[in-house]
Amino acid sequence: MFLIALIRYIRGYVRFSVRGMYVERFLNYLARERIVIWGAKRRQDSLSACVAAARYPELRHLARKAGVKLRLVEKRGLPFKRKKLSRRRGLVVGLGFFVLFLLVMSRFIWSIQVNAKEKVPAERILSVLEDLGVKPGILRSSIKVREVENRALLQLPELSWIALNIDGCTIYVEVNETMPVPPMFNPDTPCNVVASHSGQILEMRVYSGQPVVKKGEAVLEGQMIVSGITQDRRGQNTFRHARADVIAEVSLSLEVEVPLDQVTYEETGKFLRRHYLRVLGVEFPLFLPLPVPRPYIVDRAKYPLMVGSLELPVARRVEKYTLMREVPIILTEAQAKDRALRELAALEQVRIGDGKIIERTLVGRLDGAVYRLRADYICHMNIAMQQEILQSE
Repeated sequence: MFLIALIRYIRGYVRFSVRGMYVERFLNYLARERIVIWGAKRRQDSLSACVAAARYPELRHLARKAGVKLRLVEKRGLPFKRKKLSRRRGLVVGLGFFVLFLLVMSRFIWSIQVNAKEKVPAERILSVLEDLGVKPGILRSSIKVREVENRALLQLPELSWIALNIDGCTIYVEVNETMPVPPMFNPDTPCNVVASHSGQILEMRVYSGQPVVKKGEAVLEGQMIVSGITQDRRGQNTFRHARADVIAEVSLSLEVEVPLDQVTYEETGKFLRRHYLRVLGVEFPLFLPLPVPRPYIVDRAKYPLMVGSLELPVARRVEKYTLMREVPIILTEAQAKDRALRELAALEQVRIGDGKIIERTLVGRLDGAVYRLRADYICHMNIAMQQEILQSE
């Protein structure tokens, strides 16, 4: 839209108004003669709009033919300001260079906007596209959209599809994430069901295979619970894919260790900023390349150059380094216990998962400069684990 408005300004245009009973007839004549107008505003029996200055004389004949009154309201554009600009040659030359710059730069991609979802961040999508050569500064004509989309999908398996829409100097990237697929098993692969933990069986639901233990029996880790080998009446073995849910009462122990000697970080109150000038995807550092003292926290921000709502391919990027210092601390026993409990909760999610904790006994103690926390559990959990049957040829 900006380039269209600029071209209209360079060529010159006028705003006119028509009044009368037959404004619609006048508009039909304009459409028949393929005269383009814009910015139309209707008020009762009158209409005002803009038209290219070179085509305004044609409107007079059409107005008389339609039976409406035509009036010139305003002249706008470069041709009508030529006399004033002739006294300011520097301004004219600068404007000419600016127009030339826009005409050349309009052949390049200025920015890429990603409509990111929850699982795949926009930064990752932009990184993949950059590896494929799609980045600010690339010629629009050199982008093979379908090829880039297919190659991007191979590198982003979390996406079901990706679309690159080129609009002017901007690429709008639309994506759609894949739906999680439930794990599938191959029913043709023969396997047994064995115990993943030692425990006492409370409940069994066998879907396929021959159970070899009963409810109430104790099993050891790795022991077979359901066999995938069954015999028919003639004594011939048949291999099956055994499946079952086996709920058992399991006893297990977890242990975490927390050193009392810890290191934390605090701000020094000092900051360091580094500025970059980014033009068509190429960055130019505006600072001396001196090392930043560690440790630090860095925040990055990008400030594109805007003309109205149009983002130009020029931006300023700022890196703000917050300098930190290491502060050694010694945890008290209570602090170490609190941290150990948090680590234990995370470990429970991994080792017990969806199992139900019936009883938990905690024993914590200081062992020199380390706090040790041991937890003994009685849980009800599904111990069924499939194990493939290896057949010798």
